Amino acid sequence: LSEDQRWNALGCLGGWILAELDKRGLGSNTVVLFTSDNGYCLGDRGLAGKWFMYEESFRAPLIILDPREPVGNRSRTEKALTLNIDFAPTMLDLAGVTPPAEMQGSSLRRLLKHQSPADWRKEFFYEHHFAPEIIPPSEGVRTERWAYIRWVNEKPPIEELYDVQADPFEARDLASTPAHVETLARLRA
Repeated sequence: LSEDQRWNALGCLGGWILAELDKRGLGSNTVVLFTSDNGYCLGDRGLAGKWFMYEESFRAPLIILDPREPVGNRSRTEKALTLNIDFAPTMLDLAGVTPPAEMQGSSLRRLLKHQSPADWRKEFFYEHHFAPEIIPPSEGVRTERWAYIRWVNEKPPIEELYDVQADPFEARDLASTPAHVETLARLRA
């Protein structure tokens, strides 16, 4: 990428960091990961906070710039389900250190190299039980296609089901739809 493209791609702060790395002679051999905290509900769905399983609440941005990669491998988006527990194994792997076997998460290096491995995660389990007197406890499963949410303190528990491929804003709850009874049962289990 040209210097202008790098500034535009990563914004002013990112551009400053990259320029400083170049100035110190480190720009061609330093992998940079830009990320942030997850999203925040500001009245969305009648909720406030960042503890919910909706896309706008738990998504976190991630930009990885590896200057050692060919230009053709850059400036692309990866659709794989990645989690923040993948950051540490990725950083270790990119530094040439084998992540400890007991470390949770998986290195994103294979994805950075356009290798969409068959064994990459296709789903993950989510739970939030912290401060139940303030934040409604919830659990759920997220797959490449589905988001299942269960509000566990409600009697009976309230369930939600979204087809995130067809409905990325999770506007249509399909939990009570007869056509999705089997999907709901599978994700509930």
